Amino acid sequence: MKRKITLLVTLFLCILSVQAWAAERIPLRVAQFPLLVQSYMTPAQEVQDRLETLVDRSLHVPLNGTLNAVYYIPEKDCQAALEEARASAASKVKLKDIMRPVAEKLNADLVVIPVLTGYEQYQTMSWHRWGRYIVHSYAAVEIVGFDKSKDEVFSKGASRHFNDEYSTQGDVSQLAYDVMNEALHKAKLHDRIWIWRER
Repeated sequence: MKRKITLLVTLFLCILSVQAWAAERIPLRVAQFPLLVQSYMTPAQEVQDRLETLVDRSLHVPLNGTLNAVYYIPEKDCQAALEEARASAASKVKLKDIMRPVAEKLNADLVVIPVLTGYEQYQTMSWHRWGRYIVHSYAAVEIVGFDKSKDEVFSKGASRHFNDEYSTQGDVSQLAYDVMNEALHKAKLHDRIWIWRER
């Protein structure tokens, strides 16, 4: 019984010390934008939600409420900064070119904008395959952002095609999930978000 009480007291003291340590730290300011759809076709809302969930996971810090490691800048502030940066820039400016101004307006350490640049699917009949239907699907994603710790504007993309008889693996929604994971991996968002440990 005494050992249990000692263990509980030790655990409680550890929690208090972590909270005190977290209160002193300056959290990493992250501007995470919602999915920007720039594709020919617009995916269903459930597909968009799942793609955004993949981004959420890549920027997730466990126990952030206790650690105070990351402060996620409100979406409305992010959108306002983006619109202001676009208005100040030249016409037809690329998204990548205004990442630094957006970060400065938000005082952000990390800016992340996931962009769905390709999303389409259609079918044709192939006479070479005895009149069978062939599915043509395509998905492409780009992760655009700015990393203050490296003073780096980054843009990492991925795309995938499917041209064959129907398969769940070739459905455009599945291609979109696959390329989002690939682009997030290329952008190294997990590594960028974990810079908070060095602050």
